[in-house]
Amino acid sequence: MTKILLNKIETTNKQNNTFITICRKTALKEAKLSEKELMRGNYLGPLHGIPISVKDNICVKDVYYTNGSKMFNNRIGMLDAEIIKRIRKRGVILLGKTNMDEFANNVVGINEFYGTIRNPYDDTRSAGGSSGGSAASVAFNSSFASIGTDTSGSVRIPAACCGVVGLKPSYDLISTKGIEPLSYSLDHVGVLAKSCTDANLILQSFAPKRRLKEYINLQNDLKVEGLKIGIPNNPIFNLLADSIKKKVNEVIEIFKKNGATTKKLNIDNIESASYSREIIIGAEASLHHKEILLENKESYEKENVDFLTTGFSFSKEEYQNSLAVKQKSNFEIGKSLENVDVLLTPTLPIDVPNLNKKTIQWGEGEEESVLNALSRLTGIFNMSGHPALNVPVGFDDKGLPIGIQIVGNIHQEQKILSIGEFIMHVTG
Repeated sequence: MTKILLNKIETTNKQNNTFITICRKTALKEAKLSEKELMRGNYLGPLHGIPISVKDNICVKDVYYTNGSKMFNNRIGMLDAEIIKRIRKRGVILLGKTNMDEFANNVVGINEFYGTIRNPYDDTRSAGGSSGGSAASVAFNSSFASIGTDTSGSVRIPAACCGVVGLKPSYDLISTKGIEPLSYSLDHVGVLAKSCTDANLILQSFAPKRRLKEYINLQNDLKVEGLKIGIPNNPIFNLLADSIKKKVNEVIEIFKKNGATTKKLNIDNIESASYSREIIIGAEASLHHKEILLENKESYEKENVDFLTTGFSFSKEEYQNSLAVKQKSNFEIGKSLENVDVLLTPTLPIDVPNLNKKTIQWGEGEEESVLNALSRLTGIFNMSGHPALNVPVGFDDKGLPIGIQIVGNIHQEQKILSIGEFIMHVTG
């Protein structure tokens, strides 16, 4: 399997720009070792011998570690990130490091140095980001699963664009040690996979068992009847493309037909979360890059130079106020989940956008940037820290994937994954 996937990656990567580094030599070595261990009866679990990919802001010892930047084109990882240590203990094989938006600071999958990541359904459309290469590697069947990072939706957005499962677990459930930070207050490690069952296998391989509240067989243990589904009703959740509205309503009807109930909710004080999130990311990212940026601006993408320079201007008071909004978001989302099992929203409020599209028109005179639209419904849950899952639920009339987002209480990853598995089974 490993050799077949490596051959496929090497044949197609110039066209789809999914990988920055292909680890052919070490992956084949790991595959042979894995086979020997299995023959000896040393079984390390369901992921033993399974080939996966890893986003290139995650450090792997002796492998290029670029963070999607020309600036670090020749940097070699000095150690394994904590997440890599954990999956190696489960016998996972690393195929390579995936392409990404530079410094994980965008959500469209365009990288000026390593190439634009191609959407598997339409190469004129965005693959999403910043974990676009990870999502595309799963969608192109180039890896069993992939590990990415999510700061404003960077796992769920490309998962929705590429038609795969994308899980952002609870904040701090999984260590980010050994991962290049964008915003240490908002960064999450995430999983991209073909199914919720696969995502659960990966999650169980590296999440601390004492932190996961529920262990269930996703396919057998979920009882949809009696589930209470919360539907956020704030204006930011209702500004949607027609194709998205239609699909959300279809999914809601599926739940109702299977005995679940739905309840519309207004989440207090949620409107300020987006602006505060930008301040947190800007302030923390600019601090991380300060010394290198000032001397190497020519090696950074201009968009990132502008963003990080703006980050220098945020005051201590603005930053502290934004952290207070983050804390409030955690409280308000938690409060909204007190009387329902999960929240259900679209992952993206718009269809998968064209790569050259910059703005969205919402009726007369109402305009929104594509960047804001893509993260409008995902970034909220980075602020709150609650686990959130993208589930593919079908396609629009252009044949482009549509995703639904399921959000649960802290450390209830198994619950949202089991609900996701049900949706995927019913919608096919």
